[in-house]
Amino acid sequence: MKQIMIVDDSATSRMFIKRCLEVVFADQDEIKFYEAGDGKEALGKLKANPTDIVIIDLNMPVMDGATLLRWLKGSPKLTYLPVIVITSVDNPAKRDELMELGAFAVLSKPIAPAKIMPVINQIFNLQSDDFGF
Repeated sequence: MKQIMIVDDSATSRMFIKRCLEVVFADQDEIKFYEAGDGKEALGKLKANPTDIVIIDLNMPVMDGATLLRWLKGSPKLTYLPVIVITSVDNPAKRDELMELGAFAVLSKPIAPAKIMPVINQIFNLQSDDFGF
């Protein structure tokens, strides 16, 4: 079973990301989703729930995505987690900064199954033919 944490202050965005991932993982492993509305809430949930991937929005209240990414990559227990940043900020300098902080990938909104599938493929070493695309 794949366990994925989605961190976004918009419930609609979280739902849309879940739907995209359900398409990507159709006929594959079972998926369990954890959700958080900001980085601080995500940290609490990550301590209690084993997770394979963290998908975070960049702009959130309380603790933004960049701060959460810094915290995760600075934590000996969580530094191994692949983090995908999804953002509406399409800025090459910001993208480079997030990658230097340890993001596995930075994807621009709007997200779509075809956009996130290659990243998930890399993380789990899945064959793209398995997804029917």
